[in-house]
Amino acid sequence: MVTQYQRRCERNALIDWSARDGYTHAITLNTDRELSLSRLKDICGTFCHLFDKRVHGIRNMGRFPIELRLRAILFPENLLTNAHLHGFADFAAALDVLRSELQLEEVVRGAWLTATRGAGSIYMEPEPDSGWARYATKKYDRTFFLAADFHPQ
Repeated sequence: MVTQYQRRCERNALIDWSARDGYTHAITLNTDRELSLSRLKDICGTFCHLFDKRVHGIRNMGRFPIELRLRAILFPENLLTNAHLHGFADFAAALDVLRSELQLEEVVRGAWLTATRGAGSIYMEPEPDSGWARYATKKYDRTFFLAADFHPQ
């Protein structure tokens, strides 16, 4: 059994790590509906795959270098009301291709709306700080998604 103290220590470690890990953006991906954790995970995986395909135009992402794929950590929240993900994303490789924050936001929005079948919204902010890390992990319960977990092998 995990104690409240252990959970708080884990959360503080995540906050410290995310602040130092070179993420370029704070991000919220909202579904605007109730979802199970497994369904939200499926949607997240679809989003990660679509994002990489739309940025790089590659059909078979399994042969694409991992360092150019989306790198993100996302924390699920409010599954019983409006399931959404708060987290961090490293869009540096995507920005090298897309060349602008506006294009990046359009690709993120398009990939998310496709993954959610037209529902939801996104929020992105460059240069996240520890305040965002505290907000993103406010309901941390030892569950998070890493974009790398969804990369095809």
